[in-house]
Amino acid sequence: MNILDVGTPSKDFKDWTSTVVRFHGFANLTTIRNEGVESPGFSCFGHQWRLRVYPGGKGDSEEGYVAVQLGNCSDTSIKISYGYSVRDANGKEVVHEEPDTVKFGAFAGNAWCAFEFAKRSKLMTLLVDGSLVIEVRMKSTDKSAMLFIPSNPINKNVLKLFMNEETADVVFEVGGEQHAKGRRKKAKSSTSFHAHRNILQNCAPTLYEMCKSNEEGITTVSITDVKPETFKHMIYYAYGGKLSDEDLKDNAKDIIDACDKYGVVHLKLEAEATYVESIEFSMDNIMDNLLYADSKNLALLKEAVMDYIVKNKTSIIGKVSFDNAPGHLITDVLSAMARGEQPSPEEDESAKYVKMRVGTLRKMLDEKGLDVDGSREAMIALLKEHA
Repeated sequence: MNILDVGTPSKDFKDWTSTVVRFHGFANLTTIRNEGVESPGFSCFGHQWRLRVYPGGKGDSEEGYVAVQLGNCSDTSIKISYGYSVRDANGKEVVHEEPDTVKFGAFAGNAWCAFEFAKRSKLMTLLVDGSLVIEVRMKSTDKSAMLFIPSNPINKNVLKLFMNEETADVVFEVGGEQHAKGRRKKAKSSTSFHAHRNILQNCAPTLYEMCKSNEEGITTVSITDVKPETFKHMIYYAYGGKLSDEDLKDNAKDIIDACDKYGVVHLKLEAEATYVESIEFSMDNIMDNLLYADSKNLALLKEAVMDYIVKNKTSIIGKVSFDNAPGHLITDVLSAMARGEQPSPEEDESAKYVKMRVGTLRKMLDEKGLDVDGSREAMIALLKEHA
């Protein structure tokens, strides 16, 4: 809204932003209680807002009063001061709502309402060409909304180095298997991935060890046990890239296998979580998933399988063979059973770890800066060690 000031404005309205909303044909709007009319969205302080008027009142409004409600339609919360004003045809302010400072939560479900904004009979005398004109005054008290501070660009800058041939000091030749054919060997074409040792050192330590060299120049490393597309996902993640849900779901096991071998731990756990969410357990696949989880230290998958076993134990008995299951898995079965029990007076302090979910154990380890990859027993032992 364009405002021309004559003289010095009072400090009460300094830095305030005004938006005028016109409700046309106000006299003909419904006066049924709790039925309102909503304005189109408008922008202020980087958020989207909507103003809703209830000509017949809302909730506990007194009879004959109009309610006015302001709602935040953005997906982030904000703290502001706000108020309303209605002027007559001559521009004189007749009705105003005293400014109030509140926090608006995300989306319009956390809107704030003036239940008794003004009597409808009074507002009817202030219509301008049949329209109720409400000025919405807003002032942000949220420093983050008033002062935009760009985020640290390190992630974007590192991602720009992905597959950068000019600055790379290592090249991975992926998928170049050789197949014997008579006396000759026919080489399968490989895909080249340019990378940087310094980035791989912490994000993919096993790959770093393979390309670590004291020699100057570019080192070439051959990778023959990973599909090029899977290797690309792994390296892209190491440079700070975010894989799509579809890529994770479609390639979960390939990504888990590659990351487990080459030390890209966090992507391995992300792919594991996606696999657990997408898999539907059955008596036909629980043993395969259990053995797979045990071989790759997939504690979350193992926990999900154990939960399924405990929940369906009656149906499983006699129909699923556990002959090939390692003996140490009995601890995981007991942990799954213990999670459903109430704590007993005999339990010591360390017993709390046994009943914790894998997600909780990993979160605690991550907060302490400790290794989050490992079996349930290894995670508990590490937490006890650093308690």
